[in-house]
Amino acid sequence: MTRAIRSLAAVGLMWAAGSCAAPPEFVIPPIETRLLFLNLSERHYAALRFREHTGDLQAPFATTPLMAPGAGYRESFPELLDSGCPDALDLQILLYRRVNEGVAIGLDEGEAVDPVPAVAGEFIGIPACSVAALESFTIVNWNADEGTARVKLAQDTAIDAEIRRLGLFDEPDAAWEVVGVDPALGGVGPPALADAGDIGGRVTRVDGSGVEGVGVLMRTRIRSRLDDADTTNDPDSGFSGPIGFATTDADGAFSFDRPPGAYLVEFFSDEFAFRPPEVFIESPIERIVVVAEPIE
Repeated sequence: MTRAIRSLAAVGLMWAAGSCAAPPEFVIPPIETRLLFLNLSERHYAALRFREHTGDLQAPFATTPLMAPGAGYRESFPELLDSGCPDALDLQILLYRRVNEGVAIGLDEGEAVDPVPAVAGEFIGIPACSVAALESFTIVNWNADEGTARVKLAQDTAIDAEIRRLGLFDEPDAAWEVVGVDPALGGVGPPALADAGDIGGRVTRVDGSGVEGVGVLMRTRIRSRLDDADTTNDPDSGFSGPIGFATTDADGAFSFDRPPGAYLVEFFSDEFAFRPPEVFIESPIERIVVVAEPIE
């Protein structure tokens, strides 16, 4: 970085010293907008279908993987759509029930869902990069009542402000609310589950040695609406019941086989206290490191 700054300074001095050439132009590359789709429902699996809004109602939709509760999907628009960041989007949201809901997600091998959606809806013409080119166009499926999807688009951005100005969604949080199943989408089956990754880390003593036998719980992030000061509708957000359990090995290591997303990881033991006792993560992240101290 220091070398680059010196080089730019040298260029500026040469030009100022009397060069007849035009000053150098430093072009700032355009923002490459990424789509971020996050499922903060407690129980439903979610898929998002999207395409550039062109007026062609027969144009195909691209589809995210099927996102488990807490899971997130990130990809750049140039990789998803030929046009890069679109001026506007057509969206479809589909929610699916897990077949074995009585089993913790982390113990449900395959995580099979029903073959048809429990909730499905479409919205044509959501403002996007015609309003602002964002680094991340975030779409969040919130937790909602059975048979309902509540989807928040580009929260706290210029696009969110434009959605509110246009009055696209008659809802206090300016969220897209879908009730039931659009008949045109009733037969759309679920896509493949999002790929899982290794979310884990180590529990160590102060000297860096591993602590074996520590219990580790994982929970998913839940959100129902925007944060507000109205205590009558709290909690606006929180965490699910445990979806997975692990025990640290001889090196203090633990891991969960889950897709990237938003999770809470908690640590417990009768012999140790932990710094910190819990970690909120939005993976992909660096490995988690927690320090264990003996309870006196």
